[in-house]
Amino acid sequence: MPTPALRRLGVLAATLLALLAFAPGAAAQTTTAGPPADYTKIEGLSQPTYKTVRTTTTLTTFDGEQLYLEITRPRATGRFPVILEASPYHGTLADRDGTRILPEPRDADGKSIGLTGYFAPRGYAVVMMDLRGTGRSEGCLDHLGLKDARDLKQTVEWAATRSWSNGRVGMTGHSYVGSTPSVAAAQNPRGLATIVPSAGLASMYDHQFQHGVPFYLQWAGPIEAYEQIAIERKLPPGFADPFGLTHPGDDFGNNMEDTGCGLPQSAAVAGEDQFSGRYADWHAQRDWQDGATRADIPVFLVHGVNDNAARVSAMEWFTRRGGRPGDKLWLGQWDHGSGCCPNRRGIQWTAALHAWFDKQLKQLAVDTGPPVELFMGDGTFGEARGGARTEIATGSAWTAGDTFRTFRPRANGTLAEGSPGAGSVSFAGDPTGFDDPQGTGAAEFRTAAFTRGIVFAGQPKLRLSASVTAPRVHLIATLYDQRPSDGDRRRITQCTINPELRNGIARRDPVNPGQRYDMRPQCFAMAHHLKPGHRLVLRVTTSDPDKVPMFSEDPNVTVFTGGDATAFALPVIPNATLYPDNLPLEAAGGPAPTGPAQSPIEETVTVTAPGAGVRTSATSAFVEFDTVEGADNARLSALAKPSAPADVDLYLQRRNADGSWSGDLATGGSSSTESETLEHGRLAPGHYRLEVHEWAGPPNLQVPVKVTFYDSTGHAGQ
Repeated sequence: MPTPALRRLGVLAATLLALLAFAPGAAAQTTTAGPPADYTKIEGLSQPTYKTVRTTTTLTTFDGEQLYLEITRPRATGRFPVILEASPYHGTLADRDGTRILPEPRDADGKSIGLTGYFAPRGYAVVMMDLRGTGRSEGCLDHLGLKDARDLKQTVEWAATRSWSNGRVGMTGHSYVGSTPSVAAAQNPRGLATIVPSAGLASMYDHQFQHGVPFYLQWAGPIEAYEQIAIERKLPPGFADPFGLTHPGDDFGNNMEDTGCGLPQSAAVAGEDQFSGRYADWHAQRDWQDGATRADIPVFLVHGVNDNAARVSAMEWFTRRGGRPGDKLWLGQWDHGSGCCPNRRGIQWTAALHAWFDKQLKQLAVDTGPPVELFMGDGTFGEARGGARTEIATGSAWTAGDTFRTFRPRANGTLAEGSPGAGSVSFAGDPTGFDDPQGTGAAEFRTAAFTRGIVFAGQPKLRLSASVTAPRVHLIATLYDQRPSDGDRRRITQCTINPELRNGIARRDPVNPGQRYDMRPQCFAMAHHLKPGHRLVLRVTTSDPDKVPMFSEDPNVTVFTGGDATAFALPVIPNATLYPDNLPLEAAGGPAPTGPAQSPIEETVTVTAPGAGVRTSATSAFVEFDTVEGADNARLSALAKPSAPADVDLYLQRRNADGSWSGDLATGGSSSTESETLEHGRLAPGHYRLEVHEWAGPPNLQVPVKVTFYDSTGHAGQ
């Protein structure tokens, strides 16, 4: 479609959104779906009865490039369903076994067997595809553009027509690899029967921006980071990545003329739009939302509302499917799961994916659980992102809801239902919210303590009536749950906008200083149980740890209140039925626990100097501890909170019998400058250490560390 038409459509879409801003949005249907499933008890699943064989091949694309494929399938005659993983990370950041999307179960040595080791023995052909310009595939990195889309369609249809295929293909993956399934679905390829995207997206715009406001770290991904990965595969195998992130040399010596050829396809070509956040032609060429929304196949979507790398706003294409019969949603509190997992559901995730593929690809009559499962947990923001769990809500569909509660701020700093009188609150915007979201300049509004609990679930809608004095500034409205015991605030949704894009992300209009604008920022989906005694706190700022701290200074931001001004419509589930989340997250057959989880470990360490990924005795400090024999330590969660803004990473190691230390059992590296978390499942009794590495920050940094153990039911040790 020509660019002018795209821009006109963007303006029209913005107008319709303005008219529908307070129409019912997306929420889990209130129709009960019964209790959550224990997927480890589902009967009739396929069993591991086959020996397997792995082969490699290349597939010639429409423009003559060769795509590299690895196929692991049963060593037997017959036709088998296909599971396809299409990734830019093979050979550099990830293996070709699919262990990132399926870390459990593990073999006798503790190594994940992944998609290939789990599904191929159960009668599946598992195809690993290197996207063009990555891994061992020829061509230039395309960032999910038109060429990638054609390659994905061709690969799906190729897999569906092999002599060993039953003609039904399913796709899955996490993060970027969780984005390729929705791109493929938008092409309507013959043979694609289902997709299971985890923390993925259907538009590169959602990778970089939330209504014009750039996401911290991920904004730069399509500009530079993916190009680095594509280049490092061509480096000599002996080359040492100084940051320790990738494994160079996977494609050294092959088609060296392709080295760096993806640069003209990077987001850098979008120019100034990369600063204003305007939806550019570059984004339009990588926007597959409409096609993914229309795709006539069942979708099992998995996302965390607190994902810090693939924000939950990227799932709006799925919300727009309107609760299509056959779709399924897992929405939890977890983050991106770097260093541990795609979500925090352990062996439940393995069994749920198994049941889904058995039903959709093998067409077995097996249970796949409720259509909607919302996983919720008490505790702090860090604990929620790390997998703390307490309860589950279920639903019959993720579709248009009929119940919203609208809260409006008042000039006296309160937040309540009803129509307040006209007024305003002003503040000076500054960049300090990047390090201290509670200390930066803000307009803050609080409700009274709730006397009854309330379950929020769905897509909130914010009308933000505000004026600014800077020509470009980011407005960030964050809604917190403030608990009564200690005043801790936990983010439960966030809405942002660049006022220049108030008439649609594809159109940039100048901002008149001091003029009131009624804007519709984009908001994160919600899944949260607000308990009695808790408060809602709305803070409007110009900077936040989740966003790049550009364009955050403004001497006078004013938020207007009143019946026709700022209002927050929050989707709720009335009379929600909540089930205790006591499902087993570990595979059966291990030693039976004999007691509760052991007590937490707290210690403060000092790191001498930052190391930017180079781990030495000066750039890392250690917390050593023992896991207690007989304790039910089903899960470990480590939290590090530096005393000053700093980027710290965490690594978990075990001491070997000879006194040496193992390799990293788990890692935590989110690039947050506030805190870092690390997660691991059950640890065998032994002596361990948590390495605290300072990537960037001040010298002689003090870092308080807390290691918490959780039992099989999710309760923390005391």
